[in-house]
Amino acid sequence: MIDPRYSTLQGLFADRVFRIPVYQRFYSWKRKQREDLFGDLKKLVQTAPDQHHFMATVVCHKTAEINAIGTAQYRLYDIVDGQQRLTTLILMLKCIELDLPEGAEDRIELARILVKRDGHLILLQTNNLNQHIFNRFIREGTIPAPNELQNHSDQNLADAISDCQKFLPVWKSTRQSIELMRLILHRLGFVVYDTEDGRVVYTLFEVLNSRGLAVDWLDKTKSVLMGKAYELAATPAAQQAEIESLQSIWGKIYGEIAKQDIPGDEILRITATLFYGPGHGKPRSADESLELLRKTCERPNSPTQVSERLLSVATKLGELYGDVQLGAVTDILQARLLAVAIKSAAGVNEDERKKLLAQWERVSFRIFGLFGRDSRTKVGEYVRIGFRIMTNDIEVRTYNQMMGELHNLGSDFPIETAIKDGLVGQDFYDSPEACRYLLWNFEEHLTNTSGPGATFDEHERAAIWRERASDSIEHIFPQTPGPGWEGKMQIPGQLEEPVERNVGRIGNLILLPTVLNSEAKARPFNEKKTLYARHQLRMVADITAKDDWDFQSILERETKIANWAKTRWNDI
Repeated sequence: MIDPRYSTLQGLFADRVFRIPVYQRFYSWKRKQREDLFGDLKKLVQTAPDQHHFMATVVCHKTAEINAIGTAQYRLYDIVDGQQRLTTLILMLKCIELDLPEGAEDRIELARILVKRDGHLILLQTNNLNQHIFNRFIREGTIPAPNELQNHSDQNLADAISDCQKFLPVWKSTRQSIELMRLILHRLGFVVYDTEDGRVVYTLFEVLNSRGLAVDWLDKTKSVLMGKAYELAATPAAQQAEIESLQSIWGKIYGEIAKQDIPGDEILRITATLFYGPGHGKPRSADESLELLRKTCERPNSPTQVSERLLSVATKLGELYGDVQLGAVTDILQARLLAVAIKSAAGVNEDERKKLLAQWERVSFRIFGLFGRDSRTKVGEYVRIGFRIMTNDIEVRTYNQMMGELHNLGSDFPIETAIKDGLVGQDFYDSPEACRYLLWNFEEHLTNTSGPGATFDEHERAAIWRERASDSIEHIFPQTPGPGWEGKMQIPGQLEEPVERNVGRIGNLILLPTVLNSEAKARPFNEKKTLYARHQLRMVADITAKDDWDFQSILERETKIANWAKTRWNDI
């Protein structure tokens, strides 16, 4: 039975508490969604006092659990849809509570809505990795410290708390915080769907979110698979077993997404493409992928099998997204898809897998980094190889067969041409991601060849990769040269070279943390060397060892880097 009703938050909070189950997505709203919500609040306050603003639907699974506190009873409801808005509004209410005067009746009333009078039962309960951050803020008002933020989801939640805190002074510039509290509790409207039937919960979610609304495709997929589990199971006991299995798997899927900002539609698309085949020679679209997975669910265990495949892809994508230094290679969808296939290949051992991934990286950086090709390049070839590896095609089953396919993939983009046309004499600063990637690999090469036990400074590596690529790259010969640089773009007996045509060449670029980069700017070379000396990277030592820096220095260093790059990105 479905029991839809219209309710304000005050009515919704009166006799119930909410839980976000482990198989639901972690808090994922970004600043854009929160700003839209804050904008709705600012518009609503300008309207008549009896006017409401419809926020959204809330779909709840009514559990049998009742919490009794004194004479009050609170039924526990699992939130299936609507958790992002509810979480944000509850965070906003907590910020209002903390802003109200100590001992004020409104503050006491709001505190008892958010945390029941036993001091333990929270209005919204989360069952995931960052529940301690949320619970502590709602109970105590404690803001998480930066060193407590362990994953992407933690950062999302911390950003939400910060944005709510920042919105309050904006509101208070024209209104009182108590007015915001009343508006949120009494003038925001929701259509609430309550049901005790698990099958109806997921069917209802899919129907409500099939009308072009901005719902993540992975969330839609989960609901489709849950609904199929109810539909295909032969007995209630089989239903329960399948649903419990799915809930466990989906808890792990969302755990992977919480670690890294992996788009849900990408997990869906890559899974459908690798396991069921490409669509017209390219990765399948999200809607096509969802329908394909729905149609494959023909047996009782099909939803679990599909979910396990989604988990496998999510885990491997998490590894790729988590390696920030690989961004110049993994920025292309078909490259990520092929890497997932290689990581999943059944016919190779781990040493062979590492070599295959190394060859994949070499080919991909040549194509998209050195040659600078865009995402339309080699789509069909990448996808075809990935699908054949994943499905254990008889012709792409062994290590040698896979390596042969990867060699063929890059045969149109040989390393000699890549260096000649894509690196030497080029403005490589114009491709900052590829430039930083190449320079960092050069730094690793210098470290590895500097003797046993040599390491690089982890703090400097973190500082360089934390910033935008363009902010981490320093021009040794300045883009806008000042005093001390006159005549240094000239080789004796030849015309002076144009500055703008040469300062972006790889021989003139090094990596620096942003602070040092901004300090160096157009200073004379001897002053720059003093700043560079504060840097621990080995590429800097080669620069500071020089007495001067001119056009000839740029050419010599470019030749050195180019000769190394020919080996670094040549085929295995």
